[in-house]
Amino acid sequence: MTLRRVALRAVITAAAWLCNLASAQPQMFHIPPGDLAAALESLAKQTGLQLAFEPDQLKGIHTHGVNGTLSPEQAAAELIKGTSLTLKTYPNGEILISAPHETSVPTKASSTPGPEGAGNVPQSDSGSLLRMAQASQGVPMEAASVEKKDDQNPQRDSSHGAQLEEVVVTARKRTETLIETPQSVSVLSGDTLTKLGATQFRDYADSVPGLDYTTAGAGYTQITLRGVNTGFGVSPTVGIYVDDVPYGSSTPFAQSAQFALDLGPFDLERIEVLRGPQGTLYGASTMGGLIKYVTKQPDSAGFGVDLQTGISHTVDGSVNYNVAGAVNVPIVADKAALRLSGYESHDGGYVYNVALHQSNVNRSDVYGGRLDLSVTPTEALTIRLTGFLQNISRDGEGTVDYTLAGMPIYGGLDQYRKFAEPFDQQFRLVSAKVAYDFGPATLTSISSYQTLQDNNIWDVSAVYVPLLNGIFGPTYGAVGDANENSTDKFTQEVRLSSAPGRLLEWLVGGFYNHEVSHNNELFLLRDPAGNPLPNDLLTYLNPSTYKEYAAYADLTWHVSRKFDVTGGLRYAHDSQDSAQVGSGAFVEAGNPHSSSSETVVTYLGNARYRFNDQETAYIRYATGYRPGGPNYPDVDPTTGKLIAQPSFDADHLQSYEVGFKVETSDRRYGVDIDVYDINWSNIQLDVIRNGIAAITNAAGGAGVQGAELTLTAHPVPALTATGAFAYQHAYLKKSDADLGATAGERLPNTPPFTGVIAADYALPVESWWPTVGFSLRYIDDRTASFNGNASYPQYHLPAYTTVDLRTGVTLGAVNLQLYVHNLCDQRGQIGDILPQFGTRIAIEQPRTIGISATTHF
Repeated sequence: MTLRRVALRAVITAAAWLCNLASAQPQMFHIPPGDLAAALESLAKQTGLQLAFEPDQLKGIHTHGVNGTLSPEQAAAELIKGTSLTLKTYPNGEILISAPHETSVPTKASSTPGPEGAGNVPQSDSGSLLRMAQASQGVPMEAASVEKKDDQNPQRDSSHGAQLEEVVVTARKRTETLIETPQSVSVLSGDTLTKLGATQFRDYADSVPGLDYTTAGAGYTQITLRGVNTGFGVSPTVGIYVDDVPYGSSTPFAQSAQFALDLGPFDLERIEVLRGPQGTLYGASTMGGLIKYVTKQPDSAGFGVDLQTGISHTVDGSVNYNVAGAVNVPIVADKAALRLSGYESHDGGYVYNVALHQSNVNRSDVYGGRLDLSVTPTEALTIRLTGFLQNISRDGEGTVDYTLAGMPIYGGLDQYRKFAEPFDQQFRLVSAKVAYDFGPATLTSISSYQTLQDNNIWDVSAVYVPLLNGIFGPTYGAVGDANENSTDKFTQEVRLSSAPGRLLEWLVGGFYNHEVSHNNELFLLRDPAGNPLPNDLLTYLNPSTYKEYAAYADLTWHVSRKFDVTGGLRYAHDSQDSAQVGSGAFVEAGNPHSSSSETVVTYLGNARYRFNDQETAYIRYATGYRPGGPNYPDVDPTTGKLIAQPSFDADHLQSYEVGFKVETSDRRYGVDIDVYDINWSNIQLDVIRNGIAAITNAAGGAGVQGAELTLTAHPVPALTATGAFAYQHAYLKKSDADLGATAGERLPNTPPFTGVIAADYALPVESWWPTVGFSLRYIDDRTASFNGNASYPQYHLPAYTTVDLRTGVTLGAVNLQLYVHNLCDQRGQIGDILPQFGTRIAIEQPRTIGISATTHF
């Protein structure tokens, strides 16, 4: 070795020593749970520390993260805590992460002897099996690991260009990256929701492949994933969670299928959409899949404030606005923090009621808030207490009257309602999550209590005024149907999960659910002059209780570093009681009380092969179900016998899925594709026989075959482009008289094809950082019912396409965004709401132009 090379190495070594000495001081760290390799790289970037590890040894290993003031070496040790890995620090400050008892360095890695023969310190070279994680000069700490700041290309800065970070999800009740999750999952980040200008579920739902919905406005929405529905639902086929807490009623006795949570999308970390049955880890009513709202957690690292506001105007409608704010308050450094948030959004509406001469009757307000306390008394113990409330108030429903031939009766945005149709919803939730890390395993307890109350009025004059006047003479001029639904729900879940990175990973748990629901209904009557009449026709009370006990287990065997298999099952027992109390000419005689109980077992099996860090293939078998229950004990007036069996059974679903996920090593390009085959048996149906409602099971079953494809591209750091597409062939296998359906007829509200293409570009203009973007959505045609169904007449919903535009600019700490939703002002038909009372078509929000502002400090 020449004297020049010796001197150069000495200078480099001295510089490294000085950098390591500076970075060895204790500092505040907040590295979230996730992939261990990514966490180590984040640590290196924050500290300038040099870390060496073999990527294959860390593959599939996750960390619980680190949060607190520590030295870099202590932080590294915390990150690998609970794994079988060891940490070795060399005198020059470098750290080697390796498997136990390994002292040699892989032969492809060059090395330099450490002082006093302390072993080999790996050096990075292009052919090394070891990955050197170290600080990249000029890269902001918050930048993604593959992203470097380029002074010639300022939009590459992570705060303004594409952030090519790994997406983390908790779909399997473990923290893991999206690409390694062996099932179909879509993720909408909080930043994406802000970029879309989303204030309601409808504003982002079309961005998710395979997700379909019908809605009468905020708060009254029925959600479908992968076509698993039969129209007007008995009970939900898609589960909804707020963090780790299940939302809403599990029974058909509180219209739970129609009251999907329309959560104000502010202060969310992300929304996870899990497609396919989730019956083992999440239980009942997740046959089609699950939507999980993940809220931002309190952070003890520092004080922070987020603010958001916006205003917009809808063509042929009124002004909309929203305002929201969140504050993060550290209470005790590294121990406790509090996060408070609140929001309100006002939709000005756009539908005109011809009968009452009222404009914008579907105007609505959504407002709520969250109080979130996180306490970490020790490194092993974490406690999170959350209180959440949300209110929705709407003046009327967002539907337009159409003929069955598809023509508007009064006008493109007009309805005829003799009764105003207000809707009010109050949702309250308190929860406590306690987790203790024993090292080999973590014990987690989640307790929750929630209340949900919905009050609404439907104008049913078009059906009942002619009917009643035909029976009693010209007595009635208007009939309203007032509904009050409520659910009080307590849940308790306890689970024990093994530490990650083991040959065998396991998760076992238990779940308890207790619900008390009420479904109250009465008629509001007026004479032809509009004067109130006494209600001697219908007063109906339907209290019910639901109890569920469940135990579940999930075991993953890592056959090799690349291949693993998982098996799981869930044993659930539920019992229900229901009563019917009422009076009036429309109340049928019968047994006022009924009950039922059942036991259901669901299964999961999947195999996953990871070709490398960027390619994962999987096959998955999963089952799901909805609980059965006691039936309405109503009597057929023509025979005097019960209209249906005393109870209805659980329906079951089996799903077979094959998927492949791949991304380039720099995460600039990615493909996520899956195909599936669903067999749905013993389908629960809400039917009307001789004018009387009942619940029954269809023996023929249904099938759904489909595929989903998501493409992502970052060809240059300034450009982000995505495409998400779904194909669904959902059909009934056998003719059914109750449905009026023939074999092969497609299931309602299920478009054969949906697609969305979006792109955003950051212009290279320093300090302003302007951006432009667009989204194009296509929804294929759908049917609202079955062709021969007399109770729910068939209606054809045509295909439609919408285009959204957006442009933004940053002024100091404030980001401004101008957007246009539904640029071409398409009157897309979303769904037919309550077809038994007329053809009421929910219409896509007309062209809306707005501006929003967000800031963080």
